[in-house]
Formats: sequence, structure tokens, C-alpha cells
Amino acid sequence: MMQMKTTGEILLTKPANLFRGMEAVGGKLKITGDRVIFNATRLNVQRDSLEIPMSDIQEVERRNTLRIVPNGITIKLRSGKEYRFVIKDRDQVIELIHNKIGK
Repeated sequence: MMQMKTTGEILLTKPANLFRGMEAVGGKLKITGDRVIFNATRLNVQRDSLEIPMSDIQEVERRNTLRIVPNGITIKLRSGKEYRFVIKDRDQVIELIHNKIGK
């Protein structure tokens, strides 16, 4: 398991799924003042944690799961890498990240 480098208070925690290949990895999405963190539950095959510094995020966009269900977000990094999540109350998550990255 990866050692977390989180600094600052956790501003928001939500259950979420992170798409890793064909697997929708279940876990918790946490947002701090300087990072977006995903911690997978122990029930998943892929259990690695993910930390995204806010400074690496270029954009956060709404996406539809299965092209029709309005419950997803895509976090796009400056490097071109993208992370796709399924999360409830996505507008709250998008707004918080946009506030942190100055959008």
C-alpha cells in the first residue's frame, strides 16, 4: 500500500468508483486543500491508492456512465492522463476541485 502524503484538512469524503481498465474499483474519494485522494476498499482486486496534487489537475468534467447515467466525472491532468470516477453529487465535487485549482 502506498504511503499517503496528504497535507491539510479533508474537505470532502464521498463513496466513489475509479475505473481502472475494465474494473470499477470501489472506495472513497477524499479532497483536501492540495490533493484529490482515492482509497480503494479491500474487496477490490486493484487496491492501490491514488493521489492527485491539485497543481497537476487541468480540468474536471461531467461524464455519463454508460452514456446515459449522469453520475461520473473525469479528472484531466496537465500530463494528458485522465481518471474516470462514478460519484454521487458530482457537481459538489467538481465545484470544490474547480475552487481549489482556480477555475
